Amino acid sequence: MGATEIVQALVSPAEKLIDAVSGAIGKAYEPKHVRKMADAKAYELKLISETVRNNSDVPIVYDSTGVSIDTSNFEEIAKRASSRLAYQEIAKQQNIEAVVDNAYEELEKVESVSSEPVKPDWMIRFFNSVEDISDEDMQKIWGRILAGEIKEPNSYSYRTLEKLKNMTQKEAECFQLVSSLALQNSGRYFIFSDNELMHKYDVYFSHILKLEECGLMSMQSLTLTLNVSSSQKDIIYNSGIIGIIKGKDETPRKIVLYIYTFTESGKQLISAIKPKEKTQYVIDCLDHIRKSNQMISVTAHTINYIDDKGKINYNQKDILTVEEANQEENCSH
Repeated sequence: MGATEIVQALVSPAEKLIDAVSGAIGKAYEPKHVRKMADAKAYELKLISETVRNNSDVPIVYDSTGVSIDTSNFEEIAKRASSRLAYQEIAKQQNIEAVVDNAYEELEKVESVSSEPVKPDWMIRFFNSVEDISDEDMQKIWGRILAGEIKEPNSYSYRTLEKLKNMTQKEAECFQLVSSLALQNSGRYFIFSDNELMHKYDVYFSHILKLEECGLMSMQSLTLTLNVSSSQKDIIYNSGIIGIIKGKDETPRKIVLYIYTFTESGKQLISAIKPKEKTQYVIDCLDHIRKSNQMISVTAHTINYIDDKGKINYNQKDILTVEEANQEENCSH
C-alpha cells in the first residue's frame, strides 16, 4: 500500500464519529466541552417534569359499564400526553448524547481510525440500546463500545449489544470482578477454575453461573492444553504480564489446565469495560502451574507493549523468580 492509499485509509476519529452519529443526534454534533446548552436543557427538562407531575390526575369515570377515562376534556389529556412523550424523548436524547460524549473522549486519545464506515443498521441497533441507559458508569461502557466500533467496524456484534442492554447493574459488577482475572491464550479468554485461586480474589462458582446465564461465560470447554518442550513454548498473559511455559528437555509434554472460558460476547465486553487487572493473580496462576509440573520451566515478565498484530514485547527479567526470592526472604526473618 502506497503512502497516498494509507492516508486515504485513515481518517480523523472525531470526524468519523460525528458522521456516524449525526442521524441519531438530529443535528451537527458538538462535543460536550464545546457545547453551552447544558443549563438550558436541564431547565427545559425540569419544566417538562413539573408539567407531568402537576397534570398527572387523569379523570376516571365509573358507571354501570365499568371503569373508563373521561374523554370529554380530550384536549387537556392530549396536552398531558404530549408533555409526557416530550419528557421521555428528551431524556432518551440526553442519554444518547451522554454516550456519544463518552465515545468522543475515548477517541480523543486516538490519532486516526480506519475509513471503513460503521454500518447504519449497527448504529440504529446501538442507539435503540442506549436511549434508556441513564446510569453514568454504564454510559461510559457504551461510550467505549461506540468508540471501539468507530475505530474498527465489526468489533462488537449485535448479540453483544443485546447482552449488555439486558445486563443489570449487579451483573455488570459481577462481570467487572471476574473479568479482572481474565487471562489469554491463542485467542481464548479464561480464568483458572481452581477454587483456592478464585476464592483468594473473592470469585466464587456462583459468579461463574451468573455470567453463564448472561451468556458471557461458558462451562462447556473446561480445559486448556499446552504443548511444550525445551524447544517449544506456550504463553499465558493479560495486558500487563506474560507467562512463558517451556519443557526442561526435548520430551514433548501436554500440560492440561482446568478453566472457565469467556464467550465471544464476554471477550468483546472485556475490551469495552477495561477491568482493572489483578497482576498478582497472573503470578499466582503461573506459580501454580510451575509447582504442579516439575518437568517444565515457567517464567513471568512485565509486558512493554502489544502491537497491532498481537506481537508481545516484554521485559526479560523473570518476576516469578523475584517473587519467590522475596517469599523466601520473608520466611527467613
